[in-house]
Amino acid sequence: EVIPLKFSNAYNFSEGMAAVLGDNNYGYINKAGKLIIPTKYETALYFKDGLAIVSINNKYGVVSKTGREIVPLIYDEVKEFNEGLAAVKLNNKWGFVDKTGKEVIPTKFDYIEDFHGPVAAVSIDGIWWYIGKNGIEFKD
Repeated sequence: EVIPLKFSNAYNFSEGMAAVLGDNNYGYINKAGKLIIPTKYETALYFKDGLAIVSINNKYGVVSKTGREIVPLIYDEVKEFNEGLAAVKLNNKWGFVDKTGKEVIPTKFDYIEDFHGPVAAVSIDGIWWYIGKNGIEFKD
């Protein structure tokens, strides 16, 4: 037995951390079985680039491997980071945050796509255009 059987469920390790279910909530253990991030989250996804999406009370955010909440748990939805930014949804509008948790593109779009290189497609009222990582809009 490498890790004691004290959790009701455990998921695969990613980047040396695994989500575990204990006390009806999720947290994370390291490969030695030590609980690094307390079991307080309703949702706990896998780590990618040192960050994982978590939720409490149906509000989503992102934690680091130390348990520090990088993106505050205020969003209705958070997508994985892509090109250094993560799409976030708040009050039915989408925007983007960076890896420090700063909202770099306001949550004002009806629909968005992930960044591919320097631009992402965004839409308001059915009209689509592109936006750069710096928030500059390209509407041609």
